[in-house]
Amino acid sequence: MAIQTSIKKSFVYWNLLYLVLCGGLGAWGAYDYWVSIPAKEEAVERYTSLMGEFATLELRGQYQQLAGKRAQNALTEDERATLQELEKSMQEAGMTSAPPPLSDSEKARYTEIKDILTAEFENTQPEPPASYDRWVNLWVYVVGTGILGTPYFAWRLVSRRGQTWRLEDDGSLSTPEGTYPADAIEDIDMSIWMKKSIAKVRIRDRAEPVVLDDYEYQDAYKIIGALAQRFHPDEWTPEAKPVKEDATPVKEDATPVKEDATPLKEDASEVADPESDGTPRT
Repeated sequence: MAIQTSIKKSFVYWNLLYLVLCGGLGAWGAYDYWVSIPAKEEAVERYTSLMGEFATLELRGQYQQLAGKRAQNALTEDERATLQELEKSMQEAGMTSAPPPLSDSEKARYTEIKDILTAEFENTQPEPPASYDRWVNLWVYVVGTGILGTPYFAWRLVSRRGQTWRLEDDGSLSTPEGTYPADAIEDIDMSIWMKKSIAKVRIRDRAEPVVLDDYEYQDAYKIIGALAQRFHPDEWTPEAKPVKEDATPVKEDATPVKEDATPLKEDASEVADPESDGTPRT
């Protein structure tokens, strides 16, 4: 009876799963690279800018308040120390004169910035993206899984669609690459069969062997087993399993036969004549 194989359902399911995973990871990486990471960088930059402006306005307002108290000689010791630190900071910053008092618009801006920092940032500095985030998302997810991985698994599914292998009763082999008569099949290489479930059929006048993969094709082991038994009957079974040699020797009973080593006891005395009266013969 002819033996025919087809693509395994498990092969289709696993490659579909990999296809979806690669597509999903690629989309995720693209979103992070072009949307999420730029948004984080923009948030950090915006927060830094707002905090700088807020600190300047707050410094000017605090200075004007303390300077007014000093003019009225109403500073406490703590406020006096704070004012001295502010003046020292302004001198270090190159300011030669006192800053002007806050205008109404600046006071409104100060309140606006304070509300923005509370509403958008919860008064917490946003975390900048890691330095490696961009290249990881680009090369690992966008390029690796999205651009390369997704088409690869799609190709594996499409390229094997409808493919079959068939070993005819006359020994000829039909493969997706062509049909080979029985006399053109020279051998089958089983060197990696037990490790990778792959066998290589050697064809006359063909440089490269025809590869048959039991991981991809249903019942491929039956064709492989039939060919292996044809060329190596002493090594393989029809189910493509190694022939198990019965290496167990026949167990011989090594226990020697126990012989009665006790010698027969011979009566050294003369045998008495049953008809005699017991007197020894002379």
